[in-house]
Amino acid sequence: MSRFSIIRPINGTMGFISTYISAYIAVGSRITAHLIPVTMAAIAVFLVTSGGNIINDIVDVEVDRINHPKRPLVTGEMSKREAETIFLVLFGISIVISVFISIVAMLIVILAEVLLVSYEYFLKKTGLPGNAVISLLIGLIFIFGGVSVFSYSRMIFLFLLAFTSNMSREIIKDVEDVNGDSDRITFPKRYGVKKAIMLSDIIIAILVVVSYLPFALHILSIYYLYVVLVADALFITSGAISSRNPTSGQKVSKYAMIVGMASFLAGAF
Repeated sequence: MSRFSIIRPINGTMGFISTYISAYIAVGSRITAHLIPVTMAAIAVFLVTSGGNIINDIVDVEVDRINHPKRPLVTGEMSKREAETIFLVLFGISIVISVFISIVAMLIVILAEVLLVSYEYFLKKTGLPGNAVISLLIGLIFIFGGVSVFSYSRMIFLFLLAFTSNMSREIIKDVEDVNGDSDRITFPKRYGVKKAIMLSDIIIAILVVVSYLPFALHILSIYYLYVVLVADALFITSGAISSRNPTSGQKVSKYAMIVGMASFLAGAF
């Protein structure tokens, strides 16, 4: 495995593409007038994501000796000091890039970097707070796309959709791993699987209600409603089957998140 793999480029590329998608959702075809700031925002997301993956490898190096023995820090292809230098450089460059977009963009990048470091070093093993941080980081990508084109109204709802859907999915993933999580104090481990499923279902209910608002407030077109109803049906299905089969439940939830993003794209027309 090459040294380059430490940044996990597929993850960063997904964030890169999501930034363009969110910017298009925000302003539609007018995105062509904002290609430079959107591209800078996408690059910043790629760099922050890559830096976060490096931090993950630094923190989890001992665990990776068993679970991911081919990663660069485990094989010795890269030293810990090199990895720390690279992630600091990536974080620094992303801040510099974001300054040229706007002050708000810079503040979001700094917030994302603080959250990533806090998660890896302090919050990963805390269960629900860690779930919230990961969900917040995913939602911030869509806010950031809107910031790059100076449009926020649609992004607030996309942020809420991303946050709540991922929060529900993270809880279900913890239910799935409840017997194997020996070093994490997850919600299902502390309060039981039944209460965890109940919390996930409550979050899904909030999500379904919120998902109707962009159409009701005339922010997105009728095409949004057609597609988001499919996403809502999938979210409800994921909640219904999670108590019996958490693995299938979180997979259905993942598909629902993809359809949910597609609904915002449809609503932009």
